[in-house]
Amino acid sequence: MRGLRLVAAAAVLVVAAGCSGIPTGGTVQQVREDDDLGQSTVRYAPAPPSPGATPQQVVSGYLDAMLAFPPSTGVAEQYLTQGAAERWNPAAATHVYRDPLVSAVRADRRDDGVQVELTARGVLDLDARGRVEPAATRERRSFGLQQVDGEWRISAPPEGLLVTEKFYTDYYRAFPVFFFDRSGERLVPSVVHLPAGEQLATSLVTSLARGPSDPTAQLRTYVPGLGDLRPSVPVDAEGVAEVDLGPEAAQLSVADQGRLAAQLVWTLSQVRDVTGVRVSAGATVLTPRGQRVQPVGSWRRYVPRAVESGPFAVLDGEDAGVVEIVGATIRQVPEAWDVEPDETAAIDVGPSRVATLSRSGDALVVRRTTGEDRVEVAVTDLVSARWLPDDVLVVVDRPGGGSRVRVVEPDATRSIPSAALASLDVTSFALSPDGSRYAITTAGGGSGPGAEDGTGGGGRVRIGAVERSADDRVVGLGASVALRWDVGRPASVAWVDGARLAFLADTDLGRQVFEGMADGTELEGGGAGGAPVLPDVGARTLVVAGEQRWAVDRRDRLWYLGPGATWTRLGVGAVSTLSPGV
Repeated sequence: MRGLRLVAAAAVLVVAAGCSGIPTGGTVQQVREDDDLGQSTVRYAPAPPSPGATPQQVVSGYLDAMLAFPPSTGVAEQYLTQGAAERWNPAAATHVYRDPLVSAVRADRRDDGVQVELTARGVLDLDARGRVEPAATRERRSFGLQQVDGEWRISAPPEGLLVTEKFYTDYYRAFPVFFFDRSGERLVPSVVHLPAGEQLATSLVTSLARGPSDPTAQLRTYVPGLGDLRPSVPVDAEGVAEVDLGPEAAQLSVADQGRLAAQLVWTLSQVRDVTGVRVSAGATVLTPRGQRVQPVGSWRRYVPRAVESGPFAVLDGEDAGVVEIVGATIRQVPEAWDVEPDETAAIDVGPSRVATLSRSGDALVVRRTTGEDRVEVAVTDLVSARWLPDDVLVVVDRPGGGSRVRVVEPDATRSIPSAALASLDVTSFALSPDGSRYAITTAGGGSGPGAEDGTGGGGRVRIGAVERSADDRVVGLGASVALRWDVGRPASVAWVDGARLAFLADTDLGRQVFEGMADGTELEGGGAGGAPVLPDVGARTLVVAGEQRWAVDRRDRLWYLGPGATWTRLGVGAVSTLSPGV
């Protein structure tokens, strides 16, 4: 996580090096740090336009005005003509830039005005919801200016907000907002980036009300749109957030009102001091459970169960066997599972069933944890076998060099469309805890054709949707999106939770563990920034459970990282394979 930062006044006032005529007025006031958010809490009130300001100074002042904190566009609108202020929609998008340069003025013959151009390196684009836009940001933006009562004002501003990379780093944070999967039975987080601070509750609910827009999951919402949404979400002295969605919400069934409450409770639980949520539909307070306040932590029935057990391993050598790793110790798997170590090359444990790979590598044997209902599934060059929370096994293998995907249900084994993986050299595969997404790593290295999207020379981490039918059956894997991380040979991807990924990749310190948000932002680890350094032992497999991490190295040794600790080698036998727990 980002460390706590206090931004000095001078640092906030400098919008960007190279901008000419940036105002240095305004006030800066430091308030208490918000330890929960890890954000700077320096207040900044930008200066309004100065009399006689040149077109370049007006544009620079306008850029500075968008760095107000708490966020406000009142001063920025003073740099616009009246018509432009009425048309401008700052909520349409947020563009993050660095290394800006405001160009010289050039005449605009169309309206007797002038044009000023901003040249900057685009860092990130966010849509109206706060989601990362996949398209690359522009490096040039034009501002049209006209004179109003003898003063230059911007008549044609670019769409949305323009903020510096430093402002984004200091004041924004990634938050999950919660929608439902297609079945309406599981909450699924979608990552948005919003400014932290006093208006966070309002920003989160506004993003939620705008609805899902995540191409990597099939999402639905029970929260009505922006139509009648109260413009603010106050939090009272008891920590109760007041959300008024307008009268439309009262028309929902009691069950759907509960789902609506679950979305709001789990989204707003991230706001400091919020203890509960009161949901109103106009004059009516919704009480789906007979309670006027929905406590933080309620509606857990819709939240996927966290991984409770450690990984499972197949040990070779003197300590041959199939075991569960519990922290830094091992224990034998139950005899009722009917797992024969001499016949088992790998094991994957689901909610009520177990899948084992034969020593020959050509068959998966799937059985209940009682040892009954054995089913054999032929495989070729197995990539992964992973369980969904509804006890369905997803098997990815490579017959003939191309990826094949099948699902093993309690009553049938069937193939599902795998075109999304057909052109990719998949090296690892993982399923999110809510079963809505998959993540893969692809082979490759360095630059070359296909390096950008992971289809050729450059290995990538990619995510996509697990597609389901109306009756909640898995019917396919959607097209995957290459995340923006540029790392060497990513492998062994795992989900930390529904919003974060972990994986192994090359660094100057050898193979290290990286973690980041599932939208391709906030990448951390790799031995940098104080993250625990895994010895240079050629790690090949990573397993994650809560705050615990396990890794297997090139010599089949097992390493363990506990909460707040450093990597240590465990004295267990040679680890042939390691798979996640349940």
